[in-house]
Amino acid sequence: MDVIEIGSPFWETEDLQNKFDEFALIYSKAPIKDNVGGMKAPHAFACWFMLKMLQPKTIIESGVWKGQGTWLLEQACPSADIICLDINLGNLIYRSPKATYIEKDFSLVDFGDIDKNTTLCFFDDHQSAIDRLCQMKWKGFNKAIFEDNYPTKRGDCYSLKKCFSNTGFENEKFSQKGFKGVAKQLLKSLMKHSSENNIEANNTHSRELMQNLKLYYEFPPLFKESKTRWGDEWDDLDYPTKKPIFDSNYTHVFRREALEYTWMCLVELS
Repeated sequence: MDVIEIGSPFWETEDLQNKFDEFALIYSKAPIKDNVGGMKAPHAFACWFMLKMLQPKTIIESGVWKGQGTWLLEQACPSADIICLDINLGNLIYRSPKATYIEKDFSLVDFGDIDKNTTLCFFDDHQSAIDRLCQMKWKGFNKAIFEDNYPTKRGDCYSLKKCFSNTGFENEKFSQKGFKGVAKQLLKSLMKHSSENNIEANNTHSRELMQNLKLYYEFPPLFKESKTRWGDEWDDLDYPTKKPIFDSNYTHVFRREALEYTWMCLVELS
């Protein structure tokens, strides 16, 4: 299976490599040192880099968790207005004095007179990505980053990567057994991420995405190990992935977080 790509961003792999040391210094000052349940190095770099390059005037962050993501948004776009949404803001450790916090789901918020053309939506809320795109279009937004872009047969939400695979969606919680499966679901219940119903295999969603997306770009991993975070082979059949930013001989402290990668993507509606 090939990596789907629609359009292309205005940066190259060399730009990613050249910006990495700057990011590493910033990330070393992160307010939350053990961000369990939130972004780790592969996606923290992706988030910081893409937003630094795009420089939206407003960022809507859906899914705040402990607040580390908000801090990263501030580092990348210090002049941007940030609106933080979560159905439960009780888990915050870092609270930005500049951001606006709303305890509601994205679908229920009236964004009023916000300039939609200079706004980017950042979704880290484990909800159906195709539903979020439809809600975005209804509200007038056209750019988004999806953090939870899980591959086929993995993850707890219907991601765009799953849509493109035409395989539908089976919620991972129904197939996980034993202590690890129970522990993972307990963590998600504490995070108050809602579950989704299964979706049958179809090619309708991928066709509609092709018709409605101007850009679909999966951010490459920092490093690629031989096995995935789920313990199986990281092959191109079940886990089609771009070439990593750094090769396997590159030694860095972030290598231990390499398996936290879940194919974060940037999209733009037509």
